[in-house]
Amino acid sequence: MARIAALQAENRQLAERVVKLEEELALARLHRFAPKSEKHIDRLFNEAEHAADEDDADGEDDDVADLPDTGLPVVESKTGKKRGRKALPENLPRERVEYDLPDDQKACPCCRGQMHRMGETVTEQLHIEVKAKILQNVRFKYACRHSERTGINTPVVIAPMPTQPLPGSIATASTLALALVHKYVDGTPLYRLAQAFERAGVPVSRGALGHWVIGSSEKHLSRIYDALKLRLKIGAPHPW
Repeated sequence: MARIAALQAENRQLAERVVKLEEELALARLHRFAPKSEKHIDRLFNEAEHAADEDDADGEDDDVADLPDTGLPVVESKTGKKRGRKALPENLPRERVEYDLPDDQKACPCCRGQMHRMGETVTEQLHIEVKAKILQNVRFKYACRHSERTGINTPVVIAPMPTQPLPGSIATASTLALALVHKYVDGTPLYRLAQAFERAGVPVSRGALGHWVIGSSEKHLSRIYDALKLRLKIGAPHPW
């Protein structure tokens, strides 16, 4: 019995070893034969490190050695880039976030007299956040009181809405534009875009995204495609 138990334990260890080796082999094959766009296992961190190194290199002053006087004309060298962070765009809105001392810390540490505010130090940070909200389209309805009292057929008039890019869809023009830019400009697959919406707390299925993309292409992008195709064929001026 002890011999059988030992053999069974050895078989389990060998089976686990085989499974581990198969996984390592599959991973090695994927890393070797996958397209370049999918070889991201090592690139995820290397890309950030390389970008940081390049940024540091751009910020450093070039050290130029003094050359001996050869009698030849002096060749002006390119000025190295100045160190420092690039200024944030002036067109972005600014929001003040103020930090003040507690009242008990506004006393002078020397004489304990009340200190006055002499100025402020301002530093800027780039703040980007993605927010989703629901637009409630409220359409007011109107009816006639006189017609209601007299028993005549009462017409009901509802305020119209502007023409929607995809009638019957929950997506606004801004939401459709976001999906189309991610799909066609950034090359993001729809399942990844659905995951991004999910992380933002907005459950949008891949099928819904597909309907948005197809509907927008058939209803709007197809007209741009036809106009460009016509211009390429006959060299006609832009119809717009």
